[in-house]
Amino acid sequence: MSVSAASIKPVNYPAKLRQVGRLLIGGAGSVKRPIIFLVLAIAISSFLSGSFFTVANMKSLLISSSFLMVITVGEAFVIMMGMIDLGVESVLAASGMLAAFFTIYQKMPAIPAVLLTLAIGALIGITVGLLVTKGRIPSFIVTLGSYWGFEGVALLINNGSYISPFSVTPTRGLGFGSMAGATLGVSRLILLSFGVVILGQILLSVTPLGAWIKSVGSNETSARVVGLNTARLKVLVFVISGVLAALAGVMMTAWSQSIYPNSGTGLSLEAIAAVILGGIPFTGGRGTVVGAAIGAVVIGIVNDLIILLGLPALWEYIFVALVLVVAGLQARGGVNVK
Repeated sequence: MSVSAASIKPVNYPAKLRQVGRLLIGGAGSVKRPIIFLVLAIAISSFLSGSFFTVANMKSLLISSSFLMVITVGEAFVIMMGMIDLGVESVLAASGMLAAFFTIYQKMPAIPAVLLTLAIGALIGITVGLLVTKGRIPSFIVTLGSYWGFEGVALLINNGSYISPFSVTPTRGLGFGSMAGATLGVSRLILLSFGVVILGQILLSVTPLGAWIKSVGSNETSARVVGLNTARLKVLVFVISGVLAALAGVMMTAWSQSIYPNSGTGLSLEAIAAVILGGIPFTGGRGTVVGAAIGAVVIGIVNDLIILLGLPALWEYIFVALVLVVAGLQARGGVNVK
């Protein structure tokens, strides 16, 4: 029995390759993608520097990445709803300055000082969220304003000068410096950042709130039709972002035992790059907190490698730009920043 040439369907090789690619790296929002980036980053760094895969360097890498991981979790929730928060690094710096100011200059006990700082971070989030929802101002514009505004606040707190235990006489400790200590040989900063990531993923995957956030990011009109209070949800994610940025500021202050008004410079763009690298597209609606956190670690590896290779710090901006391009390519889906 003969088979005519017309009856043989040509194989669509590009489609087959795309199917294989999806199987290997997962679909949009899959945690497989950031894991692959992490494995590649580790492999390349280990090849380029023999000092990379040492216990001391791994510990240093995770501690230095902990601040970025924390603010990336907040940024992940914001971007998952199709918005953006450009102000996290300024909120981080201002919060660190406030926590240090409260404990060193005002002699406030550590716990009230930290809680008050986190509350101020929440208040910042509420204000930004209301401007976006009630004021109907795009999040890009509002948070760009918060970026410049709180950079000014950080400068005003101590007249543009840094704050440390030596800022007063006699010297006075921060009080919450034990946050940078260790438990069972593991830095509490690492444990705290991992705890934030785990809680964020539980919130996203297990609770109804996670489904609501993804619904708004996927289709805000449909979410509103089924009865979701989209404005309240938007305010809530900015509160989460504000509180976590404030927490990162406290963590950074505890780690360095001092804080500068320009601390955390560049972390806003790094957090956005980490989120996109972690598989959450700008259109929102899908992705994981764990993936975003892995993206933050990948960027931390890039920064660590620059130090290990003895390259000028300015190379960090070039490499982060490349990471942003790669992240954008792997998470294509259009830009819809509300």
